[in-house]
Amino acid sequence: MTSSSLAPEREREGVVPVRGDERAILDRQLHGLPRLKHESGAQTSIQLYASTTDKVVLGVGAICALVAGALNPLVPVIYGLLVAVFEGFTAGSVSEAELRSKVATFAVYYVYLAVALFVFSFLATVGFFWSGERITRTLRITYLSAVMRQNMAFFDTIDPGEISNRIMSDTGTLQEAITSKISILLSAVATFCAAFVVMFVMYWKTALILTPFFVLMLLVAYLGGARAVRHQKEARTLFSHAGGMIEEAFGAIRQVLAFGMQPLISRRYSAALTQAALEERRGQNISSGLIASMNAIPCLIYAVAFWAGSVYTMQGDVSSGSIVTTVLAVVIGVFALIRIAPSFQALTLGIAISTALLDTIGRRSPQDPLGDKGDKPRFVRGEIVLEHVDLIYPSRDQVKVLKDVCMTIPEGKKTAIVGPSGGGKSSVFGLLERFYEPTNGILMLDGRDIQTLNLKWLRQQIGLVDQDLILFDATIMENICYGCSTTGDLLHRKAVEAAQKAKAHEFIETLPEGYQTRVGERGLQFSGGQRQRLAIARALVRDPTILLFDEATSALDSFSEKAVQAAIDAATEQRTTIVIAHRLSTITNADHIVVMAEGSVVDQGTHAELMSRNGLYANLIEQQQIKEQSSDMPLSLLTNEKIDSTEVPTRQETHDENIKGPSLMLLESEVDPDESSKASKTRSISFMLAMSQGDWKMLLVGLACALLGGLLIPAQSILTAELITTLGLPRERYGELRHLTNLYCGLFLLLACAGLIFWMIVCVTLSRATQNLCQRVRETCCERIMQQDVAFFERVESSPSALAGALSKGIDDLAGMGGPVIGGIMTFMASIVGGIVLSMVIGWKLALVCTATVPIVVACGWLRLQVLAAFDARSRQSGFRAALYAGELVRSVRAVASLGMETQATTFYNNFLTAQAADSLRPILSSSALYAASQSVVYLCAALAFWYGGNLIASGEYTDFQVYVCIISLVSGAQIAGSVFNFAPDMGKAAHSAQELEAIINLHHAEHDPSPNKTQIPGNGLPKSYEECHIDFRKVSFAYPARPTQNALNDFTIRVPAGRTLALVGQSGSGKSTCLSLLARFYQLEQGQITVGGTDIRDMDIQRYRSAIALVSQEPIMFSGSLRENIAVGLVDEEVDDARILDVCRQTNLIDFVQSLPEGLSTFLGTSGRMLSGGQKQRLALARALLRDPQILLLDEATSALDSESEAVVQRAIDALRRRRTTVMVAHRLKTVMNADLVGVMDKGTLAEMGSPEELLAKRGLFWNLANLQDLA
Repeated sequence: MTSSSLAPEREREGVVPVRGDERAILDRQLHGLPRLKHESGAQTSIQLYASTTDKVVLGVGAICALVAGALNPLVPVIYGLLVAVFEGFTAGSVSEAELRSKVATFAVYYVYLAVALFVFSFLATVGFFWSGERITRTLRITYLSAVMRQNMAFFDTIDPGEISNRIMSDTGTLQEAITSKISILLSAVATFCAAFVVMFVMYWKTALILTPFFVLMLLVAYLGGARAVRHQKEARTLFSHAGGMIEEAFGAIRQVLAFGMQPLISRRYSAALTQAALEERRGQNISSGLIASMNAIPCLIYAVAFWAGSVYTMQGDVSSGSIVTTVLAVVIGVFALIRIAPSFQALTLGIAISTALLDTIGRRSPQDPLGDKGDKPRFVRGEIVLEHVDLIYPSRDQVKVLKDVCMTIPEGKKTAIVGPSGGGKSSVFGLLERFYEPTNGILMLDGRDIQTLNLKWLRQQIGLVDQDLILFDATIMENICYGCSTTGDLLHRKAVEAAQKAKAHEFIETLPEGYQTRVGERGLQFSGGQRQRLAIARALVRDPTILLFDEATSALDSFSEKAVQAAIDAATEQRTTIVIAHRLSTITNADHIVVMAEGSVVDQGTHAELMSRNGLYANLIEQQQIKEQSSDMPLSLLTNEKIDSTEVPTRQETHDENIKGPSLMLLESEVDPDESSKASKTRSISFMLAMSQGDWKMLLVGLACALLGGLLIPAQSILTAELITTLGLPRERYGELRHLTNLYCGLFLLLACAGLIFWMIVCVTLSRATQNLCQRVRETCCERIMQQDVAFFERVESSPSALAGALSKGIDDLAGMGGPVIGGIMTFMASIVGGIVLSMVIGWKLALVCTATVPIVVACGWLRLQVLAAFDARSRQSGFRAALYAGELVRSVRAVASLGMETQATTFYNNFLTAQAADSLRPILSSSALYAASQSVVYLCAALAFWYGGNLIASGEYTDFQVYVCIISLVSGAQIAGSVFNFAPDMGKAAHSAQELEAIINLHHAEHDPSPNKTQIPGNGLPKSYEECHIDFRKVSFAYPARPTQNALNDFTIRVPAGRTLALVGQSGSGKSTCLSLLARFYQLEQGQITVGGTDIRDMDIQRYRSAIALVSQEPIMFSGSLRENIAVGLVDEEVDDARILDVCRQTNLIDFVQSLPEGLSTFLGTSGRMLSGGQKQRLALARALLRDPQILLLDEATSALDSESEAVVQRAIDALRRRRTTVMVAHRLKTVMNADLVGVMDKGTLAEMGSPEELLAKRGLFWNLANLQDLA
C-alpha cells in the first residue's frame, strides 16, 4: 500500500536517549504482548485450525492410510508361501494339481488385498484432500485476521509484500503438504512398522541383524531433516523478502518507468533471489544426500539379509520361504521410507512455513481492534485533550517526534493544526487513531484516557480523510460504505447523501454503471480530485462524532475545492473537527488554530489572535499572500458541469478487452479449464526445457544417472531371483549355495554403491537445474513485466499482488515438475523398459502377460493427473480474486484500521475462499479413486502374473528363476509407476504455472513500440542541447485503454518552446496529468503525434529518452531502503557522492531534516517510506528529480503537500531549475504558475486558453475565474 501521512513526520527532531519506561512501551509495540499461560500453546499446531468435522475426517483418513500401509507387508507373506510351493514342486513334494490349486488360492488372496487397498487408499486420500483444503482455508482466514488486528509498529518492520506472499504462496505450499504428503507419510510409517512385525514373526534373528540399518536410516533422516528444515525456513524468508521487494516495484511502476529503474530493480531482485537460492541449495544438498542414501540402502539390506539368511538356512534353523518373506518385508519397509524421500522437501518446507505463520497468529497485539477490552461510553461529546504528550516511533527509537505537546480540542468545534512540514501534525492523528502509543503523557477523550477505551469503538467515532487516501478495488458504493455498520436500503440512502455532500454524486451519476462502477486497484482509474471526494464521502457516511481531515482538499482544483470545502464546513457542524492544512485559506474560519513546529506546540488561538502576535502563523500567512476577503465568485457558479470529470471510467468490462497483448493470467480468459489444462501440459515441458538451456549439461548428466538408476531395478530382479533359487538348493549342494550367495551379495553391494553415486548425482544436478530454472524464469518474467506500459498494470489481472503471486506461488508450482519428480519419471521409464526387455529375453510368454498390465497402472495415474490439472485450473480461476483481495488489504492496512473494517474484510475474504472450494469435492473424489486404483491395481497384476507363472511352472515350460525374474522386474516396475503418480498434484500445478509464466515471457515489448510505419532507432534520444528541446502536441486524441470510448484528450495541440515553462491548469479531470503521462511514454499514443526537437518520441530509444526526463508526481512513491538510495534511485548506472545528494537536499529545503537524523543519508526510511511525512516525501521526490539534471522537467502538483515556508524555498529551486530546461507543470495552486512563460487552460481534454499569465488574466476568461477563486485575480 502507499505510505500514509499518519506515518512519522520528522523534520528537525532531536536525538534523545530512551528511558526505561519508554523502552518498555516501544518494545511492547514492536514485539507484542507476552502470551498468557493458558494461551502459550494455543496457536502452535496446525491441527487446532481443524473443526470437529475436519478432525473426524482426518482421523478416519489417518486410520485408513495406516491400514492401507499395513496391508503392503502382507505381500511378502503370500510371496513366501508361493516360493515354498514352487520349491516343493521342484523337489517333488507338491503335485502338479496341488500346485495349480494353491497358486489359484494365493492369486485370490492378492485380489482381496487389492480390493482392501483400494478402499482404504481411497478413503485416506479423500479425507486428507478434503480436510486439508478446509484447514488451509481456515488458516488463511485466521492468518489474515491476525495480521489485520496487529498494531502499526508491526507493519513498520515488515514488508507488505512478504505478508501477501505468505497468504498466497506459503499457505498453498502448506496445503500441498497436508493434502498429499501426510497421507503418504502415514502410509509409509504403517508399512514400515508392519514390515518390522512380519520380519520378527517370520524369523527374528535375521530381523535383529537388520534392525541397526533401520535405526541408522531414521537417525540420518532425523538429523539431516532438522538441518534441512532450518535452511528451508531461512530460504523461504529470503524468498518472501524478494517477493515483497518486487511487489513494491510493481506497485510503484510509474516511478520505476519514469526514472528508468528497471535495470536497478532487476539487479536487486536477482541479488535477493541469489541469496535465497544459496540458502535453499544448502538444504537441498542435505536432502539429496538423504534421498541418495535411502535409495542405496535397499541393495545393502538385500546383501546382508540374503547372506545371513543363507547361513541360517544351511544351519537348518529356517526355511528358504521364511527367509524370502523376511527379506522382502525388509525391502518393503525400506521402500516405504524411500517413497517419502521425494516428498521430503515439501514436508520440511511445510514445517518451516507453518512456523512463520503460527508465529504471527500467536502474536498478541497491544492494540487489538477486534478485542472486547476497554470501555464503550454511551455518549461522546468529542472534547480531546493532550497533556504533555511525547511520541517516539518504535522502528525509529532514536528520534522523538512529539515533545511535551499540550493542546485542547473543543467539542463540536473546528480546530486546525498548521505549521511547517514535518512538525508533527499528522503524528497527532496517529495518536488519536491509536496507531501508536505515546511514550509519555496522556491523550483524553471526554476526560477518559483513550488507552482505556475499546479500540474498535474509538475508531468508529472518528472519520478520517487522509492525504494519501486509499480506495479499494470494489464498487463505488462498497468503497463509500466500508466500515459503516448500517445495512440495507438505509445504507444506500446514507451513501448517496454522503456523496452529495462531498460533491461526488454528480460525476458518479455520469458513469454508465453509476455507484456500481468498480474503482480499480487503489482507485487509479479516477483523477486525484475524484478519489479525494470519494474518501470524504466515505468519512461522512458513518456520521462520526470526530472528523479528521489531513490535507483533505490538497488534490482538488479551485472549483472543486470551494465546493468540497463548503460541504466540509456543513458536515463539521456540531462535530469535533480537526483539520491539517497547508493552504491556510481553508482554515482561517476555524474556531481554534494550533501551530506546531519541530514536534512541539509553538502557539494557539484564533486566526485574529495569531495574526496579532505576528509569530510563525503570521509568517506563514504572509508567505502565502492570502487576502482575508472572500472570493467574489458565488458558490452557485460551481455547476455540476464544472466539477465533473472527463477522466472517468465507462464500461468496466472494456477494461480487459481493449488492452493489447496476450493475457497475463490465462485462467482469467474464457478458455475452458479442461481444454486449457490439456493445452498447458503439452507445452509445459517444452517451455521448461527452453528455459533450461543454460543447464543442458547438468540436465543430461542428471537424467542419464536417473536412467542408470532405473536400470538397477531389473539388475536387482536378476540377483533377487538367483538368490531365491539358490536358497532352495538341497543340502548336498550347500557348498555351491555358499559360493553363489557370496557372489550375488557382493554384486548387491556394488549395486548399492552405484545407486548411491547415481542418485546423489541425480538429486544434486536436477535440484540445481530446477533451482536455476526457477530463478531464470523469475528474472525473465520480472524483466518482461517491467517492459510493459502503464496500461498493462491497470488491468485487474495485472495488479501488483497478481504479478508478485505469479513470481512466487507460480514458480513454486513450476518446481513441482523438476528435481526428484523428473528423476522419478526417468527412473520409472528406465526400469519399465529395462524390465520388459529383460523379461522378454528370459521368458517372453509371462513377459507379455505382465507387460500388458503396466499400461493399466500408468493409465490410472495419467487420468488422475488430468483430473487434478483441470481441478487446479478451476481453483486458480476462482481463487484469483481472493488472492488479489488479500494483497490489497495488506497494502491498505492503515485504511482498514481507520475504517474499522477488519471483520468485514476477513468475511469478504472468507466468501472468496468458500466460493473457490464449492466445487472441489467432485474432483477430489475422482482423483482419489484413480490414485487408489493406481496403487491397488499392481496387486491385481501380481495375482495374474503369479497365477499364469505358476501354471507355466506346473506345465514344465518355465523354471522358478524365469518366473521370479519376470514378476519381480515387471511388477516392481509397475509399482514404481504407481508411486510416480503420487506427484500428480505437483505435475498438474506445474503445467498450469508453466502456461501462465510462458504467457508473461511472451508478452509484447510495449515500451519499444515505434510510431506507425516507422522503425525505432536504438541510439536515438533527445537533442543534445536544451535549446532544441521544444515540445509539440499535434492533434493528439487519447483514450485510456480501460475506457476507450471516452477521450481524455481531444484533438489537443500545443507547443512548448525550448527552455520555456508551460503550466497546465484547469478543473480536476480535464486532461492535465494525461499530457504528462503521454510525455513520459506511460501509454501508447494511437492518434496524433508528440515530438521533442522535431522527432516523434516513439522513434526515440525509450531508456535514453527517459534518462533525460524527470517526473515529480502528485503522490510520490518511496522505496524500501535508505534515504541515500531513494534520492539517487534514478541514476541507476552512475555513482553519486554524498556532496551532490546534500546539495540537492539543500535546494529542496530537506537538508535540516537529513542532518537531524542520527544516521543521516544512511537512515532506513521503512517500507514505502513510512518514516516520512507527506511534505518530506514530496521534497525528497524533488531532490530525486534535481539530481538527474534533466533536459525536460515534468511537475505534477510538485508543491501541493508543502507548507508555506517549504513551498517558497522549493519554488525558488524549481524556478532556478527551469531556466535551462523545458518544463511542463500541472498545478492547482495558481500562485505557483505565475512565473511560468506560458499557461494552458484545459477543459474536457481540449485547450481552452493559451498565453502568459498576465495575458490570460487580462482576458477575464477561465484562467481569471480560477485565479479569482484563489484570490489571485
